[in-house]
Amino acid sequence: MHLNKNISCVCFLFFLVSCGGGSEGVGSIDTALTPSPSIDSFTASQSTASVNDTINLSWTSSNAVTCSASGDWSDSIEVSGVKGITLTTIKTYTFELTCTGFGKTVLSSLSVLVIALDDSNIYDEDKDSYCRKPSNTTSEYWIEDFDSNILDSELFTYQLGNGFNASDGSWVGGWGNNELQYYTGPGTGNAKNYKQSTNTTENLFIENGFLKIQPIFDNTDLFKDPYCSTRSCNYTWPHTSARIITSSKKIFQKASIITVCFKLPDGTGHWPATWMLPEGFIDGSKTWPYNGEIDIMESRGRISNEISSTIHFGTVGNNEMISKNETVPLSVNFHGKFHSITFEWKENSIKMFLDTHQSPFFEATSDSTEFNNNFYPFNDNFFLILNVASGGNYDGGQIDTTKFCKDESCSNLTNPDSGRMLIDFIEYKSID
Repeated sequence: MHLNKNISCVCFLFFLVSCGGGSEGVGSIDTALTPSPSIDSFTASQSTASVNDTINLSWTSSNAVTCSASGDWSDSIEVSGVKGITLTTIKTYTFELTCTGFGKTVLSSLSVLVIALDDSNIYDEDKDSYCRKPSNTTSEYWIEDFDSNILDSELFTYQLGNGFNASDGSWVGGWGNNELQYYTGPGTGNAKNYKQSTNTTENLFIENGFLKIQPIFDNTDLFKDPYCSTRSCNYTWPHTSARIITSSKKIFQKASIITVCFKLPDGTGHWPATWMLPEGFIDGSKTWPYNGEIDIMESRGRISNEISSTIHFGTVGNNEMISKNETVPLSVNFHGKFHSITFEWKENSIKMFLDTHQSPFFEATSDSTEFNNNFYPFNDNFFLILNVASGGNYDGGQIDTTKFCKDESCSNLTNPDSGRMLIDFIEYKSID
């Protein structure tokens, strides 16, 4: 019996040693026995696309802890998912997907060929809007689509009067262009009918999802300049309009794409514009033209099928500009349809696209000969301006007052919107 007990004890000790060894094994991972990560699928919704098309990249993986994107996309991604990518350049895009798990890595890649689209027939179909459609496909995205009838005071500021204070404090009449309108807005005497609840006036309001800027010509109830007493003047104004800016509130910068969808007023004397000045211009730390001006869109009301984009630069007394016009068929009246300008803004590069055209009608770079002796100012931050001027140098100062609204309801025009600039949306997104 004693001998048997000793044998049992030895066996018991042997069992403990064996179990102890097994416990150490549980605390470490033998990579030879762990499942390898795999990319089960990685596909593009199109293998060939047109420039500025948006495609979807889809992928799934197994046994992966993390996945990352490289090549012509770079983003924080999940181990499985779908990502929309806007293809802005004519080239072959290469997208790489890397997944890692348990010390092992797998890689997959695919290519998408981007070609120029024959867009000569985009106006064959008669429709209300030829605007490029918004697409939220980038890491930084913002859109103002005016879905509220309240003008957002956290975004826009009214500019008032018929002149501006330059950096030396002087008043420049007609905004430097011999314009005839007085820009109205909030404040005592600054508007005939300012509505505090909506932050709108008779010259600017939001209706049916559109921002509407309405120039008015009223020679029976002249608008009285509320600042005349401080300038020992007695100005009255038959022409009123509106101008709003985003300075210090919404700042725009490269690398980005900005699209504005608009409909323009019809008639000689209307000068609608969507444009940008450098942040710092209002406080005088930036100057014109040295720090630049970007005119995304300007139009002469008397020309029914033409649009213009321009950049200004140079020095005082030697201002320079690059300007390009674009036309649509006469059958597609600019003033009766919505159109868009898309501004592609990269380091040392500016391009403008009309509607859904794939090729820019305006293009300038810092290597352009015009900048051989001039500073290229367009890599800085800018703010946006929306306005409709009346008369002025741009169209030779001509005015056809029968094409202007005469009151807030524009009761004299069969189609009141023909005397207004309408903005459907402003889209701003990063170029990833």
